[in-house]
Amino acid sequence: MEPLESDYTPLPSRRRRAADPTRRYNWLYLFPVVGILVVLLFASAGLFQFSLAPIVDGLMGFLILLFALFVVAIFWASAPRRGEQS
Repeated sequence: MEPLESDYTPLPSRRRRAADPTRRYNWLYLFPVVGILVVLLFASAGLFQFSLAPIVDGLMGFLILLFALFVVAIFWASAPRRGEQS
């Protein structure tokens, strides 16, 4: 039986990337995408004349939840990171 190749060279350990202060704000791009989808829903309802009455209550609850998540996300993105003084 032949010996296995053992020319193992370990990779350098991964270092943490430098903290990018705008990195947390990138999560906020999800909210305009959801808003565009809601506008497309309204536009398609107007164009194709289908009723939104069955989903209005759920949609309003979703939009209120989305607003609360947006407020929480703004505070989370603006908060200083651990070990960072402002």
